[in-house]
Amino acid sequence: GEIEIGSRWTRQINGGHVASDYLNNIALGICLVGDFNRDVPKKAQLAALEELIDYLRKRCGKVKGHNIVVLGHKQINPKPTDCPGDRFPLKWLNREFKN
Repeated sequence: GEIEIGSRWTRQINGGHVASDYLNNIALGICLVGDFNRDVPKKAQLAALEELIDYLRKRCGKVKGHNIVVLGHKQINPKPTDCPGDRFPLKWLNREFKN
């Protein structure tokens, strides 16, 4: 349930989280550590994720009049990926942070 800031953020370098330069230029990537094809995320991880998303939404507000969109990696990445894994509660993420 700990939040760590990655080096790209501290150096203010564009992201490298999806296979799209355009999306990496405009999006933030949040990484939960674990194999969510095998394990369910810990409650503390999901609580920290929820807290971080709430903070970022309040801090960043709207972008060009639109609410900030929250998606799972496989929902946005143009190349096929298993991430965040079949045991990650993607339906919860989409419901909790309606776009």
